[in-house]
Amino acid sequence: MVATAQTLFTLPAPAESAPAPARAGKRPTVLSYGLGADSTAILLKFLADPAAYGLEPDLSDLTVVHSVTGDEWSDSLTYVDRLVLPLLAARKVRTVQIARGGRRDADGVVILDDTRTPRRIWAAGPWRLSQELRAAGTVPQMANGKRTCSIRFKGWCLDTWAAYEFGTATFRRVIGYHAGELGRAEKDSLIQSRINAEAGRVVCEPYYPLIHADGMDRAAVEAYVFEQLGEKIRKSYCAQCPFSGVCASRERHEERLREHPETGAAVLAMEYTSQALNEKVALYGARSLYRQLSEDPENAEVLARFERALDEAVFALYEVRRVYLPGRTKGCKAAHGARCSSPRWWCRTERSKVCRKAHGAAAPSCGGAEESCRGQQIKGQAWRSVRTVWEGPRGAAESTLATWGAQAGAELRWGETSGIERAHYLDAGDGYPSAAAYLVAAPAGVEDKQRTAKRADAGFEAKWTQVTGLVGTRWEPLRPLVVTAAVRTSGPAPVRPLRNIQGALSVAIVA
Repeated sequence: MVATAQTLFTLPAPAESAPAPARAGKRPTVLSYGLGADSTAILLKFLADPAAYGLEPDLSDLTVVHSVTGDEWSDSLTYVDRLVLPLLAARKVRTVQIARGGRRDADGVVILDDTRTPRRIWAAGPWRLSQELRAAGTVPQMANGKRTCSIRFKGWCLDTWAAYEFGTATFRRVIGYHAGELGRAEKDSLIQSRINAEAGRVVCEPYYPLIHADGMDRAAVEAYVFEQLGEKIRKSYCAQCPFSGVCASRERHEERLREHPETGAAVLAMEYTSQALNEKVALYGARSLYRQLSEDPENAEVLARFERALDEAVFALYEVRRVYLPGRTKGCKAAHGARCSSPRWWCRTERSKVCRKAHGAAAPSCGGAEESCRGQQIKGQAWRSVRTVWEGPRGAAESTLATWGAQAGAELRWGETSGIERAHYLDAGDGYPSAAAYLVAAPAGVEDKQRTAKRADAGFEAKWTQVTGLVGTRWEPLRPLVVTAAVRTSGPAPVRPLRNIQGALSVAIVA
């Protein structure tokens, strides 16, 4: 056996076969099926030798659960439809497909399918990840390396369904981490241990067969799936995933986009809108997918499809306003706690070494009037307002942008990385608070949104006027701002079969 002091798990040597962990009371097993090579390999191994993994010979204690994001590659869907589902149907393995019921957690989880004779993977549920991103006018975020999309559209759905299905009973949760992902498995195991401790019971037991039982790395997994099914399996991930460089090599990802140019065009359009509203938010952070694809002539068809899609789309002119607020220094947080009701100058501006030496290391005795005492000002939150002020064809949108910008005395500038034209009528200053605003053309569909509050002096408009002296938008919005009240639910989020949701069946969301 192979083990290190830094790891939680003991990996078997390649030639060994480790037994499945003991399961008191034959707890049910749930395989989180992501359609990719790792979870497919586990599924095939379960079908081939259930007892080796602690399952009943007839697999009656196994449930395969797939959480539908709505943006999986079509070739991944058809691969599973043709080669995997018939195996599950032949063995009568319970297969459940779930999805978010809507943007809000209060919309719950929808059970799209729950059967022992699965025939096809659903392409989407009532609420797609791409819907959410387009409505917000952004791309998936990569902040701190967290896969927030995966948490919202997979992890949360699976946890909510499991609470509905098992209540307070313990189950075994199978995740497809291979032997090369030991760190991810350790992190997942630690998170589950904390959840169990907070619940005061064992909610579930994590189990990683490719690590615990088989010691298989990614290459071994892919070889095994190919041997069993006779076709190579591709990585399963959403087409707009910002981690596509991890999910597949750049060459493989671009090859896939070329095979599905309509999908590539849709992702590029999503990125275009995101950068129109925020120059800094491309698919890969500062680097855009468009720029990456432009570096290879073989991607010409994808780029051409994208340009045609823009030409055919309904465009909108969006007035984008931002207020940049000051943040708090470490000294302020230490002195004033979680809230600072009466900020001093050093609450928003770092103190210099000169000031600390001359006026004390803690709260200073000076008033901050001396320039030598003041260091860098701390940047806080940026509040954004997006209002739709015009809609129509792309060509008319661009000409209207130029005309309205000239009439307002705005400066027409092109984004340094995106090349998108904007009419800037207010630029942010060096300090905080400050504000910026511009008019920009992009595909229609982004929801009007800005921060609101019950107090008249606490929302975006109040802060905007306070910082700029201006009142409201420069151009009249097409629609009133819709303020959606937060919906609070008592107890767990609802889990409902699709047939119980009025109107949902009229949507063509099956692959």
